Amino acid sequence: MRIWITGGAGFLGRRLTTSLKRDGNHILSLSKRKSPDADESISIDLASEKEALKSLVQERGAPDVLVHCASREPGSYSLPEFVKSNVISTQLLIDAFRDAPPRQIIYTSSLSVYAKSARLPFTETHPTSSPAPYAATKRWAEQLLETFREAQVIVLRLPSLYGAGQNDSFVDGLAKLAIHNDDIELFSRGEVIHDALHVSDVVAAIEACIERRISQIFAVMNLGCGRPVTSLEYAETLVAALGSTSKIIPVDQPASQFDCWADISEARRLIGFEPADLGDSIRKYIDELRA
Repeated sequence: MRIWITGGAGFLGRRLTTSLKRDGNHILSLSKRKSPDADESISIDLASEKEALKSLVQERGAPDVLVHCASREPGSYSLPEFVKSNVISTQLLIDAFRDAPPRQIIYTSSLSVYAKSARLPFTETHPTSSPAPYAATKRWAEQLLETFREAQVIVLRLPSLYGAGQNDSFVDGLAKLAIHNDDIELFSRGEVIHDALHVSDVVAAIEACIERRISQIFAVMNLGCGRPVTSLEYAETLVAALGSTSKIIPVDQPASQFDCWADISEARRLIGFEPADLGDSIRKYIDELRA
C-alpha cells in the first residue's frame, strides 16, 4: 500500500513510518525536514509550496492513504503562524488532491479543541470552542477536511503524547524530574485530570483505521487512556517504575490546565481501540529512555 505521511520527520510521524514499513507499505514522507526512516522523503513546506504539491500529486498519482500529522505544536507562536501551519497547509493539501483523491485521509487533531467543562468525559459531540490559537486552528483544519467529500476522512482527536524523543509533554516533564531524583511539585494538589497516551497506542489506532474498512465518509474519534488519571497518579507511577527517590509535593497553587478526560467508546466501536494500561505504558517508556 502507498501511504504518504505529512510531518513524517516528527515525533509521531517517525514512529508511524517505522511501524507501517514493517507491514510492507511504501512510505513517502512530506515534511520540512528529511525523514531518514521513510522509503522516500521530500522536503516541502506544505503551507507555501502550492504548485510543488500539486505537481507531486500529478506526477505520482494519489496514495492509497494520506496521514496528515504535520502541525504547528503548542508554543509561543503568533496566531498567523498557527493559521499558516495548521489551516493553510490543510487547505492546500485538499486542493492538491481534488482531482486525484486518496482512498482515505487520517488527520491527527487534538482533544484541546474541546471547551472547558465540568462535564466529563468529553464525547465527540461536546462543544468545540477554545480561544487558544493551537486548538482553534486544529478545529478549523477539521472543518476544512469535513468539506472534502472525495475521500473518507477520519479525524483522531489525540491527548498529550509521550515516549522517547518527545521532550515537552506533561509526562515527559515529570519523568525528567524523577530521573534526576528531584522534587516533583504538583499544582492543584495533584488532582488535575490529564489524558495522555504512549505514542505506540496512537500508532496502533492509525494502523487500525487503515486496516478496518469503516463505513462513514467522515468520522471523528477521541483517543485517550479511557479513564480519569490525575497528575498525582502519573507522578507516583513514574517514580515507582524508575525506582526514583523524588519526593512528590502536592501544592495548593492552581494549575493552568483544566481537567481533560476523553470518552473513547467510539474508537473502541469503530476500530477496536484499546489503550495499554498506564503501568505498562510507563514501563515501556522507561525502557525506551534507558535504551
